[in-house]
Amino acid sequence: MKVVVTGATGHVGGYVVAKLAADGHEVVAVSRSGALPALPFGVSKPVAAVRAVAADIARDDATAIVQRELGPEVALVHLAAFHPPSTWSSDSDERRTLTEINVRGAMRVLEAARQKAGGAKCVVYASSFEVYGEVAGSAPISEAARLSPRTAYGATKLSGEDHLISFAYEERTRVVALRMPAIYGPGEHTPRALPNFLLSVLRGQRPTVFGDGSDLRDQLHARDAANAVALSITSGASGIFNVADGEPHSILQLARLALEVSGMGGEPELRERAKARVDCHMSIAAARTQLGFTPAVTLRDGMAEQLAWLRATPST
Repeated sequence: MKVVVTGATGHVGGYVVAKLAADGHEVVAVSRSGALPALPFGVSKPVAAVRAVAADIARDDATAIVQRELGPEVALVHLAAFHPPSTWSSDSDERRTLTEINVRGAMRVLEAARQKAGGAKCVVYASSFEVYGEVAGSAPISEAARLSPRTAYGATKLSGEDHLISFAYEERTRVVALRMPAIYGPGEHTPRALPNFLLSVLRGQRPTVFGDGSDLRDQLHARDAANAVALSITSGASGIFNVADGEPHSILQLARLALEVSGMGGEPELRERAKARVDCHMSIAAARTQLGFTPAVTLRDGMAEQLAWLRATPST
């Protein structure tokens, strides 16, 4: 099958393109640069059946460019998005960019997939756990939970979901939205707890945890994210699905694992809490049963791999 992937040169995009090509799909890698995605860490064999196309979804002409690649038997994967350095404190310029790319950009891409423009077999959209916002209780969050994003980033990803669902009803096209946590793995550059802890041990420093480290977070390795996208294309399922590794992980656990995989051992440094505690743990039961998704990368193995990549990357 032919698959068009936007955001193909991003962190997750490279893994998705490699996975789809390895599965035998003809992949069109769309990005602002028009470059081919870098191969995932540890992959040395060139990825076949990939063609690069330049299109900036912040521009109106992106619709026509993407449209030329689509058709009734072509799948569309929309990964392109803007993620500010910190989603919890975006400034006015970042909020404008979030709206232009994450909302209007998604609308431009969906416009290219409308039946009058040639259509698409299905559309897969990368969403975020941040659409949930603050969740009460300790039970895993299901897709039916109340949506109340606390960040501008989360609000724009939810808007993208809304446009996706309205597109599905109007065009009678199968759609899948994947609500994913922060995605880790080689190639990640987002400054947050997991990569920060690995950078600390890389430099021979103990990770710093603010508070008692009991805050819970989901994690998802980029290879598992790519597998979820591939399953969304081939499974025939439709709707919104949480995708993660299936286990809640405390911030303290992440710091201890960073020390463990580095060989340093011992305990992280604890400091006074700087932010209010926020937990987020999603149920992936629907993804397991309807998409056939099973996370394959353990947190320990994934963190060890990311540390190996950092050690092999001179810029770090």
